[in-house]
Amino acid sequence: MDTTPALVIRNATLKLEGNEILHDFNWEVGRGEHWFILGPNGAGKTTLVKMILGMAWPLFGAEVSVLGNRYGACDITEVRKKVAWASPFLQAWTADTSIRWKTIDVALSGLDSTVGFYRKASDAEMELALTALDRIGAKHLADRYFDRLSSGEQIKALIARALIAKPELVILDETCVYLDLKSREYLLEAIDGLAKAENSPTMLFITQRIEEITASFDRGIILGDGRITSCGPRADVLNETNLSAAFGIPIKLYPRPDGRLWPVLG
Repeated sequence: MDTTPALVIRNATLKLEGNEILHDFNWEVGRGEHWFILGPNGAGKTTLVKMILGMAWPLFGAEVSVLGNRYGACDITEVRKKVAWASPFLQAWTADTSIRWKTIDVALSGLDSTVGFYRKASDAEMELALTALDRIGAKHLADRYFDRLSSGEQIKALIARALIAKPELVILDETCVYLDLKSREYLLEAIDGLAKAENSPTMLFITQRIEEITASFDRGIILGDGRITSCGPRADVLNETNLSAAFGIPIKLYPRPDGRLWPVLG
């Protein structure tokens, strides 16, 4: 078993368009760990994801290593093949095409890292796609057209697309942002099941909503103004003091039996 950390970030300061977005960022994620990244709008969550994916670079002197590969001394395209990123913003690529993709086509496209699937899949590849859909509770959607799915079902298809290549690191980036309450709860149930599964990959769950963080994500960080304001075990991070400071309002927390926390104004 590979014991190198899944993610190492050291001394990372990152500027975009002259503005310093992340400040002296230090963080390490072990293999197989499940972390949440929580913060309000403008906290730096999107920039952090870009840095992990090698789409934005910190200033000289920083270290960013993903799955044992230090950026600047490796082929990032090869690293990305082992990293799955699922985000509702990926849904936009279906809007500008005359081709109607079925859900299984969306899942299959993860094999080629393409926008759509443009070749005939082998029987083995079809089985991989069905397995990926099944892992996220969406196998029954395989033959339905993607553009006819609900927002929650589309996100499940995109997560299956991310999972089909058997990634070592999965980044779930604001996956619930456009969902209604019912769709959100079904999706969170599926994500929680994925996290609890045997041989689950390393997972990062990015959100701005406290109540979306399921009990399976037992480690976390809170971001504020591009800095880590709290980091560690779930119970140490998700408390009223930390969350009130992060969101700038008094917050009271009400736990549910399943371990999730519901925030209300204190």
